[in-house]
Amino acid sequence: TFSKEIAAPSGGWFRLDVRARSGEEVIAQSAIEHVGIGEIFVIAGQSNSANHGSERQNATSGLVTTFDGETWKIANDPQPGASGGGGSFLPPFGDALAARLNVPIGIVATGVGATSVREWLPKDTVFPNPPTILSNVTELASSEWQSNGGIFEKFVARLKPLGTNGFRAVLWHQGESDANQRDPSRTLPGDLYQKFLTQLIRDSRSEVGWEFPWFVAQASYHTPDDPGSGDIRAAQAAVWEAGIGLQGPNTDLLTGALRDSGGQGVHFSGDGLRAHAKSWVDKVAPWLDAQLQKESVIKVVILAGQSNMEGQGVVAMDHPEYYNGGKGNLVWSMQNSESKDRMQHLRSKDGAWVVRNDVEISFKAKGEIRKGGLTIGYTGYGGDTHIGPELQLGHVLGDHFAQPVLLIKTAWGGKSLQVDFRPPSAGGTTGAYYRQMLEEVHEALGKLGDQPCELTGFVWMQGWNDMVSKEATAEYDANLVHLVNDIRAEFKVPALPVVIGELGNGGKAEPGSGMEPFRQAQQRGAQQLSHAIFVPTESFARPAELSPNRGHGHHWFGNAESYFLIGDALGKGLLELLRP
Repeated sequence: TFSKEIAAPSGGWFRLDVRARSGEEVIAQSAIEHVGIGEIFVIAGQSNSANHGSERQNATSGLVTTFDGETWKIANDPQPGASGGGGSFLPPFGDALAARLNVPIGIVATGVGATSVREWLPKDTVFPNPPTILSNVTELASSEWQSNGGIFEKFVARLKPLGTNGFRAVLWHQGESDANQRDPSRTLPGDLYQKFLTQLIRDSRSEVGWEFPWFVAQASYHTPDDPGSGDIRAAQAAVWEAGIGLQGPNTDLLTGALRDSGGQGVHFSGDGLRAHAKSWVDKVAPWLDAQLQKESVIKVVILAGQSNMEGQGVVAMDHPEYYNGGKGNLVWSMQNSESKDRMQHLRSKDGAWVVRNDVEISFKAKGEIRKGGLTIGYTGYGGDTHIGPELQLGHVLGDHFAQPVLLIKTAWGGKSLQVDFRPPSAGGTTGAYYRQMLEEVHEALGKLGDQPCELTGFVWMQGWNDMVSKEATAEYDANLVHLVNDIRAEFKVPALPVVIGELGNGGKAEPGSGMEPFRQAQQRGAQQLSHAIFVPTESFARPAELSPNRGHGHHWFGNAESYFLIGDALGKGLLELLRP
């Protein structure tokens, strides 16, 4: 088996040809038909999100497909994965988006008819009163009720195979089975509806592993005599007003001939399904247009510091004397370290180092700019012998952002903040490497040309040459504040998120050493700054005997796991600052 990422234009349908060669000879080949690059939406809720409309709909564009958990097929009703055998709004919804965007549209339907939001909650979630149908809940001895969790587990199981950023949004249409129940004791008050829907959204995001968008419709209509619940509609609106979800359509407005049974039913007629689809397109399409525009904006992150930002983690060198037989290098760490299971994405199944096309690095070393997809080797050594924090940091950011990411790395060994990186507002002589850092960042930004970009973060990993000087340590927090303020002013981003990586070399500080007061100075500097975070790293230190460079404590002994964990923590620290 093997894996490979390729860049391709959006659209479809394409044919993917795969050939295996031995020299110039083709020894095997295969082809995959109907490959599309477009948009995928997950549909969830109760019957009006599923297959309970009075007239089955067909996808007429040929560009709308539906996923049954194993394969994709043209999205004619009924939709696999959702309850019911009738019609849904999904084929006309997909056709309208395909026509607007000229790309294939994928549908993943998960709706379950007649379900309360209570039945969608994770297992053992407790609530005071039951829904009308009890098959997915259990009564407790306390007379409270709890969810059995089955619907939640199936829902999450449909999402996980799609992967991080593998679908555009969830479209949630539900509320009828919580509003105005015939037995009033089964009705869910609006405040609890808001609470439970918020929990469902957050818990599903946590289980799936990324913050996917979630549209919430206003839906509570039953019949002309019971046209809906203002309490439930207000609760649904409160979820998007709180920033947890996005505003979906108010489908309680779709009444009369748009409902089945001659306008007397809760489900939609054929005309109603098409009107339902249009109401979703009217909400989703403008938002999607804005997202696509944003996704063309490159997220730029500056990585700056000294030799540990340059990167000293050994990749594969394993000389018995000079590299301790390879212990602690990246190859060894992926097989033997505590973090080995977290590192497997760095290498494909055929053993090649993964290159990410959605994350690029620009790094100027020895007068030459190296720029390309995220992989090993972007260090001062050149080639592919070492890594720095940028490797896993780039993976963290690339997994999070739908937009392309550019890491501008600017670092030199043996340089202090007190002298070499000294910022102008600190007074005295401005450091030569402060000026060079700015020159290199401006140069990298200039090479983007007309491509829109956004400076998204500044990550600082530096300190050894200040730590060894009591004088430099004493002014480090003030100099750090000056550095950040000057960087923000230079690039005109006054709230630029800033990540300060702890000088964690050697692990726990030795009593009487300069390390502990220096780390405290780093923390003080971060605390004095807005939109900044201090990231501890001392726990990432590994012993010399399990590292390739046993005499280089100032470089984390060249241990690749240490650099992997540092990059992971720095990346996650930046995402914490960016969280709404």
